Amino acid sequence: MRILRVLRVVSVVPSLRRVVEGFIVALPGMASVFVLMAIIFYIAGVMATKLFSETFPQWFGTLGESLYSLFQIMTLESWSMGIVRPVMVEHPQAWAFFVPFIMITTFSVVNLVVGLIVTSMEGAGDEAKAAATDGFRDEVMEKLVAIEASLKKLDK
Repeated sequence: MRILRVLRVVSVVPSLRRVVEGFIVALPGMASVFVLMAIIFYIAGVMATKLFSETFPQWFGTLGESLYSLFQIMTLESWSMGIVRPVMVEHPQAWAFFVPFIMITTFSVVNLVVGLIVTSMEGAGDEAKAAATDGFRDEVMEKLVAIEASLKKLDK
């Protein structure tokens, strides 16, 4: 439980609080991206299992193994020398499967998540600026009312 005290830093540091708020606001949009990614992974996993399970059962023997291997490929963790090049020795046309998969998952979907977080953080920053502007406007209006009251006293 003492470890959770560190979370108080989030409430103390305003810029960190904005980052966390932006992340929380981005969660519903990220859920949509994750559902899209799950659909892409499922389709690619079934295809990879059907295409490569006979020759490479250690990576693509079952749907679960295929999904794990595809996750490794998506993260670009030893994907070339570790998985794709050995597969391409047996299946020379395998690049036609792996290259579009990498392009779709690694670059497109990951950029969607980053874009959602950045947009949410900008929105949280805009809200903070709007609140500061509203506070300044209220101060100015109060001063104007006080000046107007002073002018009315002078006119009498």
